[in-house]
Amino acid sequence: MGHGHSHAHGHSHGHHHGHGDAAIGWAVVVNLALTAAQIVGGYAADSTALIADGIHNLSDALALVLAFGARRLARRAATPDWSYGWGRAEIVAAFVNYLALIAISIWLAVEALARLTDPPQVAGGLVMGLAAFALVVDLATAALVWRAAKDSANIRAAFLHNLADAGVSVAVIGGGGLIWAFGWNLADPILTLAISAVILWHIGMEIGPVFRMLMLAAPPGSDPGAVLSALRGLPGVTDAHHLHLWQIDEKRAAASVHLVVGADDPFAITRAAKEMLAHDHGIAHATIEIEPSEACADHKGHRHA
Repeated sequence: MGHGHSHAHGHSHGHHHGHGDAAIGWAVVVNLALTAAQIVGGYAADSTALIADGIHNLSDALALVLAFGARRLARRAATPDWSYGWGRAEIVAAFVNYLALIAISIWLAVEALARLTDPPQVAGGLVMGLAAFALVVDLATAALVWRAAKDSANIRAAFLHNLADAGVSVAVIGGGGLIWAFGWNLADPILTLAISAVILWHIGMEIGPVFRMLMLAAPPGSDPGAVLSALRGLPGVTDAHHLHLWQIDEKRAAASVHLVVGADDPFAITRAAKEMLAHDHGIAHATIEIEPSEACADHKGHRHA
């Protein structure tokens, strides 16, 4: 019931797909090249900060690969077995990316703590040069995926990562300058800890909405109580219960609810409820069960679910 226009909304930006895919492909290539340069250079310079930045860029490249794959999967049409399609593939990919970043950040912090007591000699000039190269690549990558980021939480996460990486690269340039000018090798593990903290802070800001979608929580900003009140206020409706609100993906919200009606036309009530949910609450995909009396066929223990 009421499924037709919800699927169209999910593909409203289809004419941008070709450009977005090419941009993501180039972003992956440049990030992989940057990763190789930073990790090799980091070992040559004995800089954990540079290696940390390189591994972070590797995670961004892998995030973009996952994003690309999920983006392609999300275009698959719904089937009887996959009735909602593959739109949530991007959400799963984003969550996997965040978990990987958490693990990497913790590992980097442990390595940096071990170096605080005995910081090694670091080639500051090499660190500065490679960090400057990283800054250029981070900004170029952000520019490549900027348009696609408007339509995808997964691509947007990668876009924001690249902007954060640009800031980290500036910090690494500064740290390399301190090492090069004053021989302050302690700057390297301190910067590594700072990079780890930035990554974790960023994840903390971004992972919540993704986790809510995976757990089928109500869409952010929605008010289940207000939705129930609006449904109960419809002409012919004597009660509403068993309301569930969730997000199919970042573009589509869904609802299911039981409506208790009197002698009025149940089809007219269903149509009015769907129109109200779509117009007032942005829920275009609604499943409504009509009950002719207060006796609900489902278990009483779930009445207010």
